[in-house]
Formats: sequence, structure tokens, C-alpha cells
Amino acid sequence: MLIPTSKNVKTITDMREDALGLLEGVKKHGITYIFHRSKPKAVIMDVDEFAKIQELLEDHLDELEAKELEKKPVGKLIPIENIMKEYGV
Repeated sequence: MLIPTSKNVKTITDMREDALGLLEGVKKHGITYIFHRSKPKAVIMDVDEFAKIQELLEDHLDELEAKELEKKPVGKLIPIENIMKEYGV
């Protein structure tokens, strides 16, 4: 859930007074927003949720890189048979 709601918004005071409870809430809701004086200051994210987002981002970046490589000229191709013969495979 990426939208701040009453369930996933905490304050600096909440963090200071009940850090373990805050972390349990992060585990339950995936993301918790930390506010200070009614302004968002940080986001705490469950490590599993972070890993999922990181993997999605890496996949997206790989896809973008592959699309760029498709645009580049290939150059001279060598048949696999010639390579196998050269290396005795």
C-alpha cells in the first residue's frame, strides 16, 4: 500500500517510544510513513517488499538495456560451427 493512511503513518514520537511495535506494523502493512510536525520525512519498508521492488526495478532496467542493444548494429556474424571447429568442440 503506497498511499498514506491512518494504519501506515507514524510519527517520530511513535518511532522513539515503540520502535518494535513500529517494525511490526511495517511487517504487517509493508510500508510505513514517518511524519515529523505533520510533514513526511521518511519511509520504512519491509525488507521482503524492498527486495520485490528492487527485483522489479532491475528487471525493468535490464529490459531498457536490451531494447537499446537491439538498436545497435550487430556487425559480422560467425556461424557457431566455425567457432566450435576453431576450439575443437
